[in-house]
Amino acid sequence: MSSRYDLGTRVSKHTLLGNLLLTIVKAVAGFSAGSAALLADAVHSGSDVLSTAVVLYGLKVAKEPPDDKHPYGHGRAEAVAAKVLSLMLIFVGLEMIIAAVRTVISGDVRIPGQVALWAALLSILVKEGMYRYTVIVGRRIESQALIADAWHHRSDALSSVASFLGVFFARLGYPVVDPIVAGLVALFVIRLGWNIFTSAVDEMMDAQVDSGTIDSVAKAALKLDDVISVHDLRVHRYGSELHVDMKIKASPSLSLVEGHDLVHKVESSISKAIPNCTHVDIHLEPRVAEEEEKI
Repeated sequence: MSSRYDLGTRVSKHTLLGNLLLTIVKAVAGFSAGSAALLADAVHSGSDVLSTAVVLYGLKVAKEPPDDKHPYGHGRAEAVAAKVLSLMLIFVGLEMIIAAVRTVISGDVRIPGQVALWAALLSILVKEGMYRYTVIVGRRIESQALIADAWHHRSDALSSVASFLGVFFARLGYPVVDPIVAGLVALFVIRLGWNIFTSAVDEMMDAQVDSGTIDSVAKAALKLDDVISVHDLRVHRYGSELHVDMKIKASPSLSLVEGHDLVHKVESSISKAIPNCTHVDIHLEPRVAEEEEKI
């Protein structure tokens, strides 16, 4: 389990350094070229630095083993980190909209310099690379916080695309396009933040996972001949782990020892089918006579 967190931490440190450099490049280019869109993009990259720092802290806490106060471990620290990231995205988006509206209302628009085009192009390439790098590892280790951070990188790549277009059209003689594009980018950022927020809230409220995972758990239990049926199956996410609560029915002729062994066999079958199922709680019930008659 520790290698999972070590891998996530290494990815976050790499992207943290990349975001620091990009923020500086875009801020300098935005100021020197007079591009509102690129400056908004620089603010977005700056928020990526903070978001990655939050992810690093979340991974550090989630790595801690269970204790008396947290008997199930600290995996939900990643959901908390994802929630913080989402709120940061929404806040950054609102700030970007306010700045864009002020620029349009004041009429203080400038034609950006050519350096803004190159800075935006560099950001597109780097941020898309960061997204792919982070999301691949995030999905591999099933880290909601890392995946949320990856989408933060993707949103920055898309905002850089918008910045590039804004600067391009501004240099063609339509300077008002630059702040308008900045506002459109902000709306995208807010929407992304909201989606991440609702996903993190679902995890913290023990929402059911997808139906495919639930079916896999049920099939793993029903593989055993002594398991007659599965019902009241509930599966929720706890950080990178899955916790399962279920009831199974078996023949009432089983002895106490045989029933105990069956429960352990079901737990083992589920863990083999879905390795990140770390907690499986099973309530064993006997099949009643009415059910036997139906069979």
